[in-house]
Amino acid sequence: DLHESDLGALIEALPHDDRPRLVELLGRDFDFTALTEVDDAIREEILDELENETLAEGVKELDSDDAVAILEDLDAEDRAEVLEQLPANERIELARQLDYPEGSAGRLMQTDVIAAPPFWTVGQSIDFMRETGDLPETFYEIFVVDRDRRLLGAVFLDRLLRTKRPVRLDEILADDVQKVRATDDQADAARAFQRYNLVSAPVVDDEDRLVGVL
Repeated sequence: DLHESDLGALIEALPHDDRPRLVELLGRDFDFTALTEVDDAIREEILDELENETLAEGVKELDSDDAVAILEDLDAEDRAEVLEQLPANERIELARQLDYPEGSAGRLMQTDVIAAPPFWTVGQSIDFMRETGDLPETFYEIFVVDRDRRLLGAVFLDRLLRTKRPVRLDEILADDVQKVRATDDQADAARAFQRYNLVSAPVVDDEDRLVGVL
């Protein structure tokens, strides 16, 4: 029941040969997020020792950004084999994310976001979130998009909860949200977070369509 950061520290402290053994012994109880917390060289050594079936089972449970962090360390053949064992929707999503340049914001983003049309009301949005079982684990806003999924703005949860149920999202959205291009360099995205004190930022493609969140 260790936090993934503490489990990562434990993995780094283990002798080389014991690291993959720990992963195998824990089986389904091993949180693969811990592998994103260790040094890159150590992660690559562990991945080289694990069976692709084990990796596929672990990747299935990860957020897309953590899954990409692991998949991009595999060689092309192993990566294809792991992807092939994933459900079709996850496979397509991760393959699309891996198509972005290495070191880009698209590789770092999470693709699980909450998006809604501008004509939804506050009440509809709250009911949707209460009734939907696969919401992102952590989120701070609802992104408002048009029918082509182009980003119009965002409604932050504090604003949503302070607004009466009949009010439409397009009446309360912030249309000046700081967005990041999927092809932007990760360092540029990090500087934007620092400069504008961001907690999260939508990620868009070259046509301003919402593709994820940092």
